[in-house]
Amino acid sequence: MAEKVSVQLFSGFLGAGKTTAILAQLDARRKRGERVAVIVNDFGEASLDEEALAEGEPFRITNIPGGCVCCTAPEGFVAALEAVLGEEPDRLLIEPTGLARPQDLIDTIRRCPQRDAFELAPTVVLVDPRQLRETSARGDDETRQLLREQAQVADVLVANRTDLASEADLDAFDALATDLWPGPLAVHRTTHGALPPEAFDWPPGEGPRAEPHASDGHAHHAHDPSTDGHRARSWVWPQDAVFSGRRLRDTLQSLAGEKGVARLKGIFRTEEGTSRLEISGGVLHDRLTSYRRDSRADAIVRSEAEALLDTIAKQLEAALLSEAERAVDPNRIEWVLPDGRVFGVDRAALRALPDGIADVSTLFPKRAGAAARVQAVFESLPLPEDGSAVVVAGDGFASDPVDIAVLRRGVLLHSQDDGPLPEKQGGPFRLLIPEDASPEPVSCANVKGVAKVVLRES
Repeated sequence: MAEKVSVQLFSGFLGAGKTTAILAQLDARRKRGERVAVIVNDFGEASLDEEALAEGEPFRITNIPGGCVCCTAPEGFVAALEAVLGEEPDRLLIEPTGLARPQDLIDTIRRCPQRDAFELAPTVVLVDPRQLRETSARGDDETRQLLREQAQVADVLVANRTDLASEADLDAFDALATDLWPGPLAVHRTTHGALPPEAFDWPPGEGPRAEPHASDGHAHHAHDPSTDGHRARSWVWPQDAVFSGRRLRDTLQSLAGEKGVARLKGIFRTEEGTSRLEISGGVLHDRLTSYRRDSRADAIVRSEAEALLDTIAKQLEAALLSEAERAVDPNRIEWVLPDGRVFGVDRAALRALPDGIADVSTLFPKRAGAAARVQAVFESLPLPEDGSAVVVAGDGFASDPVDIAVLRRGVLLHSQDDGPLPEKQGGPFRLLIPEDASPEPVSCANVKGVAKVVLRES
């Protein structure tokens, strides 16, 4: 089997110094005789980053201009990944636009047709500490949220341009790094993107090939008022482990009522997306997260209830999906209701729905084929009118939650030339949502290989 190509994302907000950091890496790796490819996503058309990277460098540089690879240009990104493999590089460096969400690129790499040829290296996220204080001072909540989302994905978190930062700026960066859970594997302060070589490889016991493991100990947690009289245990599962979202929520909801459980929090990759589930104050909190390194959990129980740790371990393992459960029927879409009921809809049922679309190109000029309106599916089944939905593909991709009102504006492509929609066209079922359905971009606007739609209450 050929050696996998190591893929490294250099993420960070606009102006954080990503291109400078990549230039430094190209120079270092050229001296070591490594073959390196670079994919650059310029937001504009000028390709300035591409020109800077290509100057004097004997490397393949692929530019994807005109859109963000995590939303409007994902297919161009997949095509670039395929082209890179033909160059047989040792490592691929990716610089997305500063407005990109790196977790979306990680998800795209994990589900692209060439995924078995790639192996993710630690994701590097660069932060200009000045931006943290500036966004806070001007009340720019949108940028502040994006900065935090990018930092949450970081395996290596870097305060760059520290020579221009004040002590208050650096304090803001340190506060961000300390507040992250799980924290990055390494935190660096630097100028001009200069980083030590060890920052670009997984430390022992981490990364895609890491084995699942657990560790016991006395509770020592910075956010707990007291650790006296408590016991703790931590668990880590590799990237390819997938949990049942429903079994996890049911398990943790029952544990939330246990007096012996002081705190439990975890990040789990489920068939409905990657979620952060946390028991605090006897209440279960559930929200999506941009973290992608692995799945993990920390539990703290009172000493007299130490046996609960073994119970928790068994219940978490029981929530893992089996290989049989992870398999999907490509010829139907499952609609999962909040109460657990499941309705299956196949191609024949979609074709029979009223108000079908003979040629979807009239609504989506770059697409072709026959489609059913999602609204018609809702009218044919006892589906809730309010709430949110997660769209799941057969390869395990799960979208961010989308409001049901937005989802109902979508269409499901199901046929082409009177036959099933071919896989190369995103079949057997492909969801498309028009841009005017939501004021904000939605991650399920174009989902190939739709296998399941999980509906949740508001």
